Amino acid sequence: MSVPPDFVIAGAPKCGTTALYEYLSRHPEIFMPRIKEPKYFCSDLKTTDGVYTLTEYRQLFAAAPAHCLTGDASALYMYSKVAIERIMENNPRTKVIVMLRHPVEAAHSLYAARWSHHVENIASFEQAWRAQTARLTGELLPPRWPDPLTLQYGSMYCYAQQVHRLLQRVPASQRHIVVFEEFFAAPHRHYAELVRFLSVSPDERCEFPVVNPTTGARSERVEELLRTPPAWLRAAYRPIRPLFRATRVRPWSILRNLNSTSVRKPLLTSSPFRAEMERYFASDISQLEAMLGRPLWRQSGSAP
Repeated sequence: MSVPPDFVIAGAPKCGTTALYEYLSRHPEIFMPRIKEPKYFCSDLKTTDGVYTLTEYRQLFAAAPAHCLTGDASALYMYSKVAIERIMENNPRTKVIVMLRHPVEAAHSLYAARWSHHVENIASFEQAWRAQTARLTGELLPPRWPDPLTLQYGSMYCYAQQVHRLLQRVPASQRHIVVFEEFFAAPHRHYAELVRFLSVSPDERCEFPVVNPTTGARSERVEELLRTPPAWLRAAYRPIRPLFRATRVRPWSILRNLNSTSVRKPLLTSSPFRAEMERYFASDISQLEAMLGRPLWRQSGSAP
């Protein structure tokens, strides 16, 4: 029996990893834990709501049928400087799937999701972008934010160095890079390529519904309670936590889903700030294109 996971969806955030997780979870020859984002291998980043011990991590896959491939979807693995190496040390045969989105769109989508969930505390993306340096020194952080590195909207979407780590550590036959805009323009074709890459039976999937749109909270007070539960609630939860772990039930996630509502927040349109961001990412995109040997996004738009 192989050491789980057989494959990982390694990122990047807000680039379609949740959609891939949902689509692949429904394949009869694939098992993915109910907990998305275990984040076990990105030990250099401080995170919350993850799985941090090897025992707990392996328990995620305990229910996997013997005939199934096992998968882990954690969008920070690409951004982490150690995750890919740790993944391959854990199982040298692991396959790695990466989905990349136009960096301007992805960065703003990540900000919008955080703002909608009352996690981001700066009221405009431009202000949050300009606060990145200050945040590295501990200033202007949202309350109890675990790591300023995960608030760096620029470096998180500078893909070239991240993909370079992937090319160095993962054999060509074990890596599959998908472009977000291309995948969702022709999901049937790209999903079929993904299934072939994983060497599982063709899946006659006909529908590819929108997954993980930007959402907000119905009640800010409930959302705040879920983010920072009072001491008495944490104490009451502690004795029953092993039971929830064993059954792979995350009550906090269930309650947050019940409290969520759809939010339509437009992405950046043509503006001086967008042009500034495109200039910021232009060199990195050029490096990435040279590395992959193919064109990606146009200078002034997200279409590949």
